[in-house]
Amino acid sequence: MDNIYTWSEDMYPLVKKAFETRYASRMSAISKVCGIVVQDNLSYDVPGLGGYGELSEYNSTLEKASGDKVFTKTIVPKERALAIPVKYKDANQDIVTLANRTGIRLADSAFMTVLNDFFRVFGNVYSAKDCPDGESWASDDHLVSTDADSSTYSNMISDELSVSAITSAIAHASEFVTADGLPFVGNFDMLFVSPDLEETARNICGKDTAVAPTSHPETGLGANPLYGMNYMVVGAGDLGFGEGQWAIADSSLLSEIFKLVYVTEPTVLISATENPLLTDFVAYVDYAFGFSDARPIIFSDGTGSTGG
Repeated sequence: MDNIYTWSEDMYPLVKKAFETRYASRMSAISKVCGIVVQDNLSYDVPGLGGYGELSEYNSTLEKASGDKVFTKTIVPKERALAIPVKYKDANQDIVTLANRTGIRLADSAFMTVLNDFFRVFGNVYSAKDCPDGESWASDDHLVSTDADSSTYSNMISDELSVSAITSAIAHASEFVTADGLPFVGNFDMLFVSPDLEETARNICGKDTAVAPTSHPETGLGANPLYGMNYMVVGAGDLGFGEGQWAIADSSLLSEIFKLVYVTEPTVLISATENPLLTDFVAYVDYAFGFSDARPIIFSDGTGSTGG
């Protein structure tokens, strides 16, 4: 390394490339079920589903929809950052290897920060009053609309995970209506499970989700009625779903109402120090998760108790 005064600038593009490649490769799972928004505003509004009703018969006069019966969630991103100090001496030995390692480690920290918050969303579905109707995401008392006399609906059951429990939950969702009174139509194609239920989910969905099991002991049928369904484990350590908990969702509708909002996507910055032989490489992200509706997902605590 010829110039001691520019070594950190020489290293920065290599760190950034390794960071971006690593982060993108690890975010693919979340992006399948969570809509990702990148915008400059300090907050982002996510409306619930429906709200406009059927089209009116046209007789030369247009009737205008208001959508004011739909609940809206405001998501406010928060900043997160972490610095790794890098020495000139280490960079001078092998700048490429060090840059790659630094970028990967910072990307892993950034990804795990976002992933842990993703898990926390699922870990708090029964306790945190985060839904814009004032309820937890899993609740027996969700309001259908913002009307003062609105009826309620439940997206919470208690069945243990099985093929019959999933098909029953899907049938339950067919009773939902949107804020404007239209039938809710969902294609429930995504199964979320706690870590202890991964084997059960694999047996239900097939080890390779493109191939259905040839038989199912519960039904005695030669074909699995849930052929083609995907599953995702939403938990690790003490985060995410607890033992026996699971959910079934329409992944397309879920991505409309469940958002990961970035003001600044994960990136790497350089923070100069007073010592020219030491530079901080900083991982930075400004983001938050939020959701605006409960109809596209049905939760089960897996207790098997009645009244869920």
